[in-house]
Amino acid sequence: MTTSGDLAALLGAARERVRTARATISEWEDPAATLRAWSAAGPWQQEAAAGDPTLFGMRPDPGATESRQWLDRAGDRAREERGELVLVRDGPRWWRTHPTAGTESGEAPQSSLDVAVVLAVWTDPQPLTRALDLEPGDEKDGRLSVTATARVDAFDGALTALGWGAAWWELLVDPERGVLVGTTAFNAADEPFRRVTASDLAFDEDLDDALFEA
Repeated sequence: MTTSGDLAALLGAARERVRTARATISEWEDPAATLRAWSAAGPWQQEAAAGDPTLFGMRPDPGATESRQWLDRAGDRAREERGELVLVRDGPRWWRTHPTAGTESGEAPQSSLDVAVVLAVWTDPQPLTRALDLEPGDEKDGRLSVTATARVDAFDGALTALGWGAAWWELLVDPERGVLVGTTAFNAADEPFRRVTASDLAFDEDLDDALFEA
């Protein structure tokens, strides 16, 4: 990978190279560092400057949440497990179930269904190439490190999964498929405030249809 144009082309074609994906996703966040990023720019500067993460529904201390995600691009299906909460999407149909809350279902546009979002963004990063300037770096352990900065708005909706309001992001890219395999958001002081990593990451397996049933 030699140029930013080569990298954008690789990421832009990633969707065509991935049929299915599954992973255990860890999303680590540092609320204090996040507020320092948001107090420098964006729509919530005044509130973020107060330094109270509970104003935004954040936990008071750094920590991680974990989910299991499955994505079937060929069949337009997705599943996510967040603890005991299970969410399933099959085209426009969705199901949500929890032992204490029961089961809900319905239909909605795909863009409004929050199921396996990390894998969806990782396996189709083309929208990111329009929102970010990309600078390829070194390859290590089979992954390409990429420095990304927002072209116009660091709070663009396309950047939600990466972490809003970052001064810059580090993206880890599979150099063969062009998919993302990890992301970290940094504020202007180079403090990481959101890091998304994966374990048991696998592509193009045959996924059991039962995963996507009600």
